[in-house]
Amino acid sequence: MTTWDTMAAGDRSTVRRWQWQMLLLALLCEVFLATDWYSFAAVIPFITETLQLNEAQAGLAQGIFALTYGLGMVFWSPASRKMSARNMLLLGLLGTGIGMVMQTFVRSYPQLLAIRLFIGFCDAAVFIGVMKLIFGWFPQARRGSMVGLVLAAYSLAITLVFAVGVPLTIATGWRFFFGTLAAGTVLMALIVLIFVRNNPREVGFSGFTWGDDAGVERRLGFAEVFRSRWIAIGAAGIAACTFAIAGTATWVVPGFIARQGMPVEYAPIIGTLMGLSQVAFLVWGGYVADRVEKTTVIKLGAVLAIITALLFTASMIYELPFAVLLMLAGISGMGVFGGGAIFALMSERYEVSLAPAAVGYAEVFGVLASFVAPWMMGSIIHHNAGSFWEAFLAFAVVEVLLLGLIAALTHNARSRGARSVSGN
Repeated sequence: MTTWDTMAAGDRSTVRRWQWQMLLLALLCEVFLATDWYSFAAVIPFITETLQLNEAQAGLAQGIFALTYGLGMVFWSPASRKMSARNMLLLGLLGTGIGMVMQTFVRSYPQLLAIRLFIGFCDAAVFIGVMKLIFGWFPQARRGSMVGLVLAAYSLAITLVFAVGVPLTIATGWRFFFGTLAAGTVLMALIVLIFVRNNPREVGFSGFTWGDDAGVERRLGFAEVFRSRWIAIGAAGIAACTFAIAGTATWVVPGFIARQGMPVEYAPIIGTLMGLSQVAFLVWGGYVADRVEKTTVIKLGAVLAIITALLFTASMIYELPFAVLLMLAGISGMGVFGGGAIFALMSERYEVSLAPAAVGYAEVFGVLASFVAPWMMGSIIHHNAGSFWEAFLAFAVVEVLLLGLIAALTHNARSRGARSVSGN
């Protein structure tokens, strides 16, 4: 058996080179996952005009993606134990690319819903494949920061769909914008087919292991994953982060246009700032997660999500200078501070063959939040005469409830740990 500590210096250099190459590919895969998900949110005003949608329909169309994404997690999670990261990424990207091509030809609301449901199922395979690739190429001590980078790429993609997608849509139409994403997604699948390797064993280091599985909770089967307290903590933490992402990405820009009189031409600026803010806080949070107790980082992230929701609630009530709106967009990413810590916690508490599946199962609750947030907030806006502040206040209430759940679960985890120590 070969470990990092027993490797020769030259072999370590080779592995490091492959690590960064695989990380880059993982980041690119995550970019296309997020752009395929949030491209609709970026161009909601244009699609709404073409298909004659109201706010509730637009919110459902954005959020419904999460339903089959969640079902896909249930399907792909057990499959991940036998499938390689490369094959999962390939299948997911090809399916998503085909769905994006179909989306360029949509002519009705039911067609739009059906196609987004299909894309969501395929994108779930991409996410688990990315996590499996990271777990294969990096040791536990670095997974918090690496996953933070992956999630930052997700948020960077949201930035790009606003910064690039809105001007492109204004110039060429939203169908051309979706077609461009479709072509890029299929090209990414081809790159995965040619270049991805699953772990160091596939580049000449037979029997390689990171050698850091000591203390990991051993599970015999998937049913055991759900008996662990860690899956519940991860699920609640993911829900807090994704609710914040979905709520802000979908309704901040329309809210600023409606309540602050912001010109639609400024939408790319706000969207770009929100995305870059998420990138910064995810990278920072992932770095902290490798050095601080992960459950502490998760709770702090939920607290910051509450603050984010309350700040945007105020922005939907009071008339504010555009400079203040820019500032709010610039700090909005603090709601996802705990993202890297959540997935690193899963890899820390489950053995390597089950960690991607545990991540997938926990992510189901995150995608549920991604569905609920835009739909719930859109429904509140629609049924309350455009009351954006009530929608964002409901966002804050949900985050408070999730923080309470996380606090209770982590307290229970500490109590069990204390009893276990005293029993020894």
